[in-house]
Amino acid sequence: HQSHQGAPMRRDEAKVRAALASGIGTWRSPQPFSRAVRTYAAVDSAFERILTPDKANATFAAGQNIQLKDYDPDYPALLIGNFMLGGGFLNSRMAVRLRQKEGISYGVGTGLQVQALDRFGQWLTQAILNPTNVDRLSTAYREEIDKVLKDGFTDAEIEAAKSGYVTGRSQARANDPELVGLLITRRFAGRTMAYDAKLEKDIMALTPAQVNAAVRKYLDPKKTVIVQAGDFKQPKPVP
Repeated sequence: HQSHQGAPMRRDEAKVRAALASGIGTWRSPQPFSRAVRTYAAVDSAFERILTPDKANATFAAGQNIQLKDYDPDYPALLIGNFMLGGGFLNSRMAVRLRQKEGISYGVGTGLQVQALDRFGQWLTQAILNPTNVDRLSTAYREEIDKVLKDGFTDAEIEAAKSGYVTGRSQARANDPELVGLLITRRFAGRTMAYDAKLEKDIMALTPAQVNAAVRKYLDPKKTVIVQAGDFKQPKPVP
């Protein structure tokens, strides 16, 4: 932030510490801390449709558990695979197919959530749509997954994704709240920002073969749970 004169605002460390001491003092939680441990469990594919009457929008969600830590060798490759599949928002495979090309989703994205301390992760997809489009979206989603598993991502696609993803991480660190949150996360896992430097170096060194092999290793429709929630009743006939 900057003052109205344009000069950077200076943070007074002593005043901040005094305010914290006044507001929190010597308070300590009476409940002892215990870290929640996440344990991987293999889950077979499943499908559930939840009816939510009178809701204008529907939600499509798909996910699978993966046995991975965020310092495993496959992790950088999976990050880029997820970025191309649906993590890159408008330029991802899912967004181009479901939102831009066919217009059957208002917003779609994928996420890769992997732990630092436990070998447990999840690969997730979520989309918002008109309930009448749910079957079209489900078909298109599966077709895009099958296409990636069969043909892989192109060399040019992967090179662009590597640069775009690393640039995005750098830009995020320029935001103070993002940086503070990242520092807290790293400290909790006993790390420094050296972890991030190595991760980004590993990402830029990835080959297309490594990326496609990792995606095929972990992305498995036979272990994916799909949930659709919305008002899926047949529309009333026009009088």
